[in-house]
Amino acid sequence: MIVIADNDDATRIVLGHALERSGYAVETIADGQLLWPALQAPEVNLVILDLRMPGMNGWEVLRRLKDAHQHPDMARPGLPVIVISGQSDPETKRFAVRLGAAAFIAKPIDLKDLGRTVRKVLRAGAM
Repeated sequence: MIVIADNDDATRIVLGHALERSGYAVETIADGQLLWPALQAPEVNLVILDLRMPGMNGWEVLRRLKDAHQHPDMARPGLPVIVISGQSDPETKRFAVRLGAAAFIAKPIDLKDLGRTVRKVLRAGAM
């Protein structure tokens, strides 16, 4: 299952429908605080994460997932994350990757690029 975490309703709907049409099971979440419990589910194999969300922003989610490598009981170590953001300057991209993002996609999102990136990240995780 792919979890899409973004506070923008339209983004969640469009990305969710596109991924479902490609055959993926999708869950959408609008608040970072609500995301954390969802990540504990064993069927989650990818997170698409916006950086700006209420409750817990994407940066904090990335930090917690990175820390999960030292504390496996906190979350799922190695869970791949694709960061999506309108904030797409090179420093933001580098920092997201340093915190463990498998990929970064700038908004507005090209759905073909999203599909290619999702397939690439999931293939890399299966190896």
